[in-house]
Amino acid sequence: MGNTYNDSEAESVRKTLAGEKNKLSQMTFDKRIDYIFTYYKFHIIGTILLILAVIWGVHHAMTYVKDAYFGMVINSETVDYDRAEDIREYLGMDKHTGVRIQAGLYTEDTTSAGAGTKLSLLLNARECDFIFTDEAGLEYIRSFFDDYTTPAENIADSPIHEYFGLDDNTVYMIRADFLGREDYNQAFDKMLAEIENGTIK
Repeated sequence: MGNTYNDSEAESVRKTLAGEKNKLSQMTFDKRIDYIFTYYKFHIIGTILLILAVIWGVHHAMTYVKDAYFGMVINSETVDYDRAEDIREYLGMDKHTGVRIQAGLYTEDTTSAGAGTKLSLLLNARECDFIFTDEAGLEYIRSFFDDYTTPAENIADSPIHEYFGLDDNTVYMIRADFLGREDYNQAFDKMLAEIENGTIK
């Protein structure tokens, strides 16, 4: 591999397809591979990379999902994550828009950077539309926001509790509405009402 082939002056300026085919036809198979690799390896590698980039771009365009509606579960790991897809469908989101439910947000956990709890960072960002929590989490939220006025609904005996697969201690739901997405909020409130009356099970 890596042999140097001498071309005529004309070919060195611009190899023609016919000239290349003629040259390759006079070589053994091993020499053809050697020749192609010697002179065209960067073209081949570049073509492969271009094809991979196009494939990735098409795949990304077809499959990417941007979360647009957010739920939290405080002081518990337990929730039925499949309900995020149910909410997405009910809210009429397109295939590139999603719902994320994040559990395992504890009032006592601190981040590795020591900047407070993961929960406090998310609450500061105010990227939350609904919250499921226990009593300690409810008190934490009330103390976190000086202007907290959003009522918490006790869902311990509600079909909502079972629908979302929450544990026994997670008995409160808060409609945080930090992001003010009225269209989604109205649809989600309607969904909750249908869970309550048994239309959605």
